[in-house]
Order: sequence, then C-alpha cells, then structure tokens
Amino acid sequence: MKMTRRALIKARFLKTREGLDEILARLTPELMEWAPADGMRTVAGQLAEIASVEVPLVPLLKHGRHLSESEVDAAMGDPHSFENLKRVLIDIRHQTHDYLDSLSEAELSHEVSCGRAWFGTLWMATLPRAEVFLNVTEHELYHVGQLTSYLWYRGDNPYNW
Repeated sequence: MKMTRRALIKARFLKTREGLDEILARLTPELMEWAPADGMRTVAGQLAEIASVEVPLVPLLKHGRHLSESEVDAAMGDPHSFENLKRVLIDIRHQTHDYLDSLSEAELSHEVSCGRAWFGTLWMATLPRAEVFLNVTEHELYHVGQLTSYLWYRGDNPYNW
C-alpha cells in the first residue's frame, strides 16, 4: 500500500499525541502550577503552549487568517484548568484532523503563508501546507519532551512507564 502524505502526517500526529497522552495520564490538577525551577513554564503553561500553537492552525491554513493573541486566548479558555486544557487539546486535534481529511494531496503541497517566520518554520514566510501541519507536531513533541523531564525530575522515571 502506498503511503500518502496525509497518512504520514496523521501518523505523526498520532504518535506525538500518544506521548502526550502518556504524560497526561501521570499528571494531576495539583501539578498544574508547578515548574522545576523559577522562570520555567508551569505544567499548565506547557500544556497551554502546546494547544496555543495548534488553535490557530486551521484558520491560518484554511482561510489565511491569523488569529490574534486574544482570539487564541478566548479559544483556549482557562489556561490553568487541567480539565479544560485536556478538553482543548482533544477538541483542537479533532478540528485539525477534520481539516486535514478535507485536503487533497495537491492541496497539501500548495505553498501557504505560515504566519510569522520563526525557527519552527525554518525562518521562511511560506511553506507547503503539509509542512505547517508537521511544524505543529514537532512543536508538540518538543514540549512532550519537556514535560517528560518535568516528571522525571519529580522521580517518575519515563524508562519505567
């Protein structure tokens, strides 16, 4: 069976989310405001960061619309609530998958504006639509690694999971 670009992107989203789900199963509401050291993001801050990059994805790729920070904040809801953050992560992923499923292979190759250039966009202003999806998975994976380290710091060794 030939693997399509869509299938590869969905596989990357799935594998990355499996890692996050493993973390979420080990977290509690009491840990949301904890960070390993002063100046580091809290656990809730890490989860909110993951979601806040995916929230504007569909409006950007579908309509070329850049959400304002206040629009992202409104879509996110309470960034300190564990239950809210879990719900947002699930809901936004459904929206991402629904949009991804609506695209043809040609549409995945089409160059689109990726918003502001940053290291996640390889400092480019436009990328193939598929790459913008992949940037979201890379971003999530980066923060999954941080959260894994947070738990390890607290004595929850990921090699025992």
